[in-house]
Amino acid sequence: MSHHVYLSCIGLGLLCSFLNFYQRKPRKEENRAHEYIFFLIFYVLAFEIYAYYLVQNGQKNVLVYNIFFVCGETLLILIYLKSLVNLDVVKKRIDQFMQFFTVWAIVNSIFFQKPTELFQQYTHLLGSFGIVVVSCYLLYRVFLEEGYWDQPLLKVPHFWNIAAILLFYCPNFIYFGAINILWDIDKWYLTVLASMNRIFAALLYLIFGLSFYSSFIFSTDRYGR
Repeated sequence: MSHHVYLSCIGLGLLCSFLNFYQRKPRKEENRAHEYIFFLIFYVLAFEIYAYYLVQNGQKNVLVYNIFFVCGETLLILIYLKSLVNLDVVKKRIDQFMQFFTVWAIVNSIFFQKPTELFQQYTHLLGSFGIVVVSCYLLYRVFLEEGYWDQPLLKVPHFWNIAAILLFYCPNFIYFGAINILWDIDKWYLTVLASMNRIFAALLYLIFGLSFYSSFIFSTDRYGR
């Protein structure tokens, strides 16, 4: 997937999310969640366009990704996932993890991986691990605790968002975990891997943009869990 197609997919996800503001939602919580997801897609599109602009002008964009993707997006997704948790003790653990993640990001930047020189895979690995664990926990609660969401599963936007997050972060965990090693392999293989990663990322933001239409698309009772 080319970078232009990738940016277009994020833009399409943002447009779909924006148009969904005109769809009436019965719950205030769903409206707030939609606003947050819209902001998240906009945030990603903004830094991706800036990173692409830097590359087109012959400048390095690694600092942009380290700040806005490795640290910023990780924390934003964890905050979103935390909002779906209904147990205070779990919320507290997520807060503690985010604090530890922030401290580790600072330590890694000072002593191990300079943010202006290398993609900070150690920080990203920790953040991805936390996101995958919390996402798996939420799906575990959904499938094993009856009535966790008081409506058919396919109608719940958060179900689609969690599934998309897992779809992106599981292979992403492997790809970015080895990114600084992959520079030494054949350029063709590296291009293929980068393209596959962009495909998963494009799917993530497209699903984010479309997820709040699920209550309309799966409006009949036959789609229960």
